[in-house]
Order: sequence, then C-alpha cells, then structure tokens
Amino acid sequence: MHWLESWFLPPKCVLTGEFTSDKDISPKLVNKWPVPKKVCPQCCEPTSDCLLCGTCLANPPAFERTQVGFYFGDELVDLIHGLKYQSKPAYARVLAELLADKLEVINVDAIVAVPLYVTRFRDRGFNQAELIAESLAKTLHIPLIKQAVSRVKDTPSQTHLNARQRRSNLKNAFEVKADKFEGFKSVALLDDVITTGATMQSLAQKIKKQTSVETIQAWAVAKTK
Repeated sequence: MHWLESWFLPPKCVLTGEFTSDKDISPKLVNKWPVPKKVCPQCCEPTSDCLLCGTCLANPPAFERTQVGFYFGDELVDLIHGLKYQSKPAYARVLAELLADKLEVINVDAIVAVPLYVTRFRDRGFNQAELIAESLAKTLHIPLIKQAVSRVKDTPSQTHLNARQRRSNLKNAFEVKADKFEGFKSVALLDDVITTGATMQSLAQKIKKQTSVETIQAWAVAKTK
C-alpha cells in the first residue's frame, strides 16, 4: 500500500513545497549541503589523511567515534531552527531520515538522546534531540533508551563560549541512571548539532564512569565548522 499512498500523496519538501520522490525535503537542497569528509574518525575535526588527529592521540575523548550528517549551514539551519524554535516537531523525522542515510551503523546496541534541562524542556515543550532520536531509532531498528540521562545543571548558552569554557560550563551537568544501561555495551549519543564536542564528552565520561557501557559514539545531524 506504500506505493499507492505515495501516488495519492507524494512527498513534498517542507521548505520549498515542491513534490519529491522520496523524503519530505528537496534532494536538490540536500545534495549541495557540505558533508565532513577528510576528518578524524574520533572527533570529526579536519585531518588530511582521515586518520586519528593529534589531539585524539594525545588526549582521547570518552567517545570512540563521531558521525555527523552535514556541516551546519544553508537550509539545514532552517530545518533545525524550525524544529527547535518554531515548534515544528515534524521536522525531526526529516532530520532523522537525512542522518540515517549518512550513518555507518556498526556495533551500536542503543541510542541515547542528549537531554535538556527541565526548565528549557518545559519552555520548549519537547527535547529536539529526543524527537530526532525517536525517528532515527525506528528507521534503524535500534532501541532508544529513554530517561537514562538527565541534565541537572542549568548551563548558560554555549553559543559564544570557546572549547575550554564549554567544558567548564558542563562540569557536573549530567546525571546517569545506571540501571537503564544494563545489557548495553555500546551506545550512540544523539544530538542535533555538535560544536566543540564538549557536551558529548561530558555525557560520555559520566556514562562510562557509572555504567558498564564500553564504547560510545557521538551522532549528530550537523556539525559547525
């Protein structure tokens, strides 16, 4: 029945309104978005040889691999900001489908969404990372662990902070419920955008310290350059 539904109700780009053949986003837009290529597999920072960068060799992060779909820019900004700030939760499915096409899913037992602080969740009405994670989990057929982590520190906006300030800002920001991770040895942390990786680092450190999880990946729809 899927083909019949597609015939009567063909997909339509949520940004341009034009009909598409597959997803609710124009492939002409997506195909021009820059994607990380020559990057360190662990932190996703640029390297010339696609091998581990010097920073990760000298001071490895708590996560073993980083995978992102695109660099943050162009119409992707409209999708992510529309989800977060304009109450368009339907965009979460579009973002999840775009990310799913870019991921190499190996050795991942479950997905964990990066949490919001309770007041920010209340103001927004949802956690954008969890909405994306819910759709991604269905697409990839991987379980989503809910209510396993929480943000217990109301960290100020990190938009204008450097990497060092972000790490300090996130100190003791998360709590982990170890029992939620029982039976899982490898998880992927999911966020909408990665900037310096400080959030992923803080959360991954906490999870590894308090659970039996052995390997962690950092996943995001986009990464800032």
